[in-house]
Parts: sequence; structure tokens; C-alpha cells
Amino acid sequence: MTIRLALIGCGSISRRHVLSMQDLQLRGRGDFVVSAVCDANQEAATERADMLEELLGVRPAIFPTYQAVIAEAEVDAVDLCLPHGLHHGVAVDSMEAGLHVLCEKPLGITVKACRLMAETAEKTGKVLSTAAPHRRHPGQRTARWILNESGLIGSPQSFFHSFRSATVLRRHEQEPAKGPDPASLWAEKSRSGGDQRPEHIRWRQDRLMSGGGPVLDSGFHYCDSLRYYLGEVDKVYAELRAVKSGKPLPFTEAPEDTVFVTFAFKSGVTGTWAWSVAAPGEEAYDVTFYGTRGSLRETTNAPFSIFHLFQRTSEFRETARLTGADGTIYSMERLVEMHRATLSPEEEEFLYPGGATDGFSVEIWEFLELLRGNREAPEIDGWEGMRSIALGDAIYESALTGEAIRYEDVLSGARSSYQDPIDAHWGLTD
Repeated sequence: MTIRLALIGCGSISRRHVLSMQDLQLRGRGDFVVSAVCDANQEAATERADMLEELLGVRPAIFPTYQAVIAEAEVDAVDLCLPHGLHHGVAVDSMEAGLHVLCEKPLGITVKACRLMAETAEKTGKVLSTAAPHRRHPGQRTARWILNESGLIGSPQSFFHSFRSATVLRRHEQEPAKGPDPASLWAEKSRSGGDQRPEHIRWRQDRLMSGGGPVLDSGFHYCDSLRYYLGEVDKVYAELRAVKSGKPLPFTEAPEDTVFVTFAFKSGVTGTWAWSVAAPGEEAYDVTFYGTRGSLRETTNAPFSIFHLFQRTSEFRETARLTGADGTIYSMERLVEMHRATLSPEEEEFLYPGGATDGFSVEIWEFLELLRGNREAPEIDGWEGMRSIALGDAIYESALTGEAIRYEDVLSGARSSYQDPIDAHWGLTD
């Protein structure tokens, strides 16, 4: 069964999806075709169509709007690579039109948006899968095994994550214009057309389109990874600042560049996530998980290691050091070998199809297998995607209110001061 896909959104992340599709094809898992691409930017759509033709051998049709894709393209599913605020509308329309959906992270712009998407998937019977590749890498699979199954460091008790640098985040590198209502606006000038910054920077600095700054953008991966490792969170307390200008500003006036978060998990584990990309002078990086019998230290220190733990890319592999209470030391390479040795051939193929270790390849293959009926449910379905974004929104709720926030209150909608203006903008009301 050849699955027919439409790629909706042809920005930078869609390029990563296409490269992973090529990876699957090279591994003999190419029984799919991208038959349509769509972007409001004709140049971007043409560039992605050219890439697909070169790498996968078939040139897709180009559509100007997603509505045209739904109405005219003969496809089974859509791969959404759009700005965050557009996810829920396009996904809901696609599922109601009979199409399955793979959606880039974060699943929706708010908890309400995610709930709408998940409920629509249940109502229509269509697959809704959240594209979150990092938990699907060997490093994160192994870290979860260490913390939950191996017994190598005993039961998890705490973790400490600290990153300090003067490095500026690629996507949030310029201070945005300030709107009149700091609780709801970051970039009025961006929306009015007077901002000359690249589009990928402008929309990410408009909270009504992005949903938040780094804590919710790449930070979605971090929140998802923490839940994957350690289970559900009980409460969080956060302080977020923008200090690059030399005058500390609240995150409501500029995207955060300095963050302090304390997590308390339902299991009793506690941890800290403290980082700054506006810290001139000495740099530092340390991520260590402690258990009752030892520790696991992440040492990769890769680009965006603020958010992506035990990260693997085409350029480098994840590194780590496990130290037991008795002084025994294991490298990450050895730990990955140990974990994979515990897997049956069927489990190995399930986690790493055809030997693929790229998280994007794995998530796309899982989606295709779901559509073929070879898997029962997405690893990260709409409800799971919603739970991970709720943790990011709980961090913002705490920073906005100055209170420790219970995660379940954000998930249920009982606490939503941070999200309310965003939901109102998109008409996501009860």
C-alpha cells in the first residue's frame, strides 16, 4: 500500500522531514509518495518540490492553500510543518475531510487547541501523531531505560540542569517590539508589517502565533523528554527574564533568555532547569540525574543542548557517563549497546526501523505504519502532545503569576491566565 502524503508548510523544518523521508527510502522503506506540497510562499513551495523530486524521484504538485490540498489533492494524510498557531485549524479541517495528520511540535498553540485536535481525531477516527523526534533517538531511549528499568543507578531522586553562555538563540536573536498589553503581545510591529526581520524570526516572537518563547518552542522537546524519563509533574515554580539588554525585563516584555525552573514530580523526584544565553564570560554546562545508587551525566553539550538531552545528529553522537555508587563507570556508547541488547528483534525493529536512529525518520515511519494498520496507536498522540505542551504552559503560568503552579490545573484549564489572551485571539473559547 503506497501512502500518499501532502507536505503543508515548506519552511526549514520541512527540509528536515524530507531528508528523513530519503533516509527511509534508502533503507528500503520507501513505499510512500509526497504527491503535494503547500505554502503561502510560492518560492518556498517550489524549493521543497525541487528537493522532493531530486531526493525521492517524484515531483509533487504545488498548491497555494491547504484548503486547495484538501479539496483537490489525492492524498491520504498531511504532514504539517506550519507556525504553531496554524496547527489546530489546519489539522482539524484535514481530519474532518478524512485525512490523517502528522503535526510538528508543539502539537497546538495552547492546551485548548491541543484538546480540540485530540477530540477531533477521536471523533473522526483519524490518526493524529505529534512529531517529537528527540525521545525517539537512541540516547533518550537508553536514558529512559537507565532511569526506569536497568537499576544501574537505582531509583531516580533528583536532577540538575545548568547551562550558561553568551550564545544567542538562533530563533530569538533580536528583541521584539513591545505591544501595549505585555500579557498578550510581544510583537505588534511584526503583525503591522513594519518589521524587517526574517519571517521565521518574526512569527516566533509574536506570542499569538508562537504560543511562547524558547521555553515553549524548542522547550517543548525538553518538557516532553522530562515526562518521558520521569513521569508526570506535580507542580512547577519558574522565574523567566530577558537580560541581554543589560536591564532585566520580565518575559512578558521580551522573549526569555534567562530561565530558572524547579520541577516537583508526582513520583517524588525533584529537579532544576536553569539556563541563560545572555551570560557573558565563563560558560558552563552540566546535566546530571541522580538515583539511589549512582548518577547519569549528559556530556554531549551540543547545539541546543539547553533543550535536547542525549541528542544525536548527522554530525555527532550523544555522550554521557554513568557512575555507580561503587565507582563503576559506563560510557554512553556502552549504555546504548546494553539497552539494545535487551531488545528482541521485533522490539529493535519497532524502535529503530531498518536500523534508523534518526528521530525524524522513526516518527515518520511510525506514522506510515499506523496508516497501514501495522501499529495500534501513535507513541505521542494528541493527548500525549497536549500533556507536554501543558508543562511548558505551566512554566509560563508560574512566571506570570509568581506562584508555584500545579501541572494538573493547567492541563484541566483551571489555571490559564497565560494562555487566555492566546485562546481569545484564536477563538478557542468554551
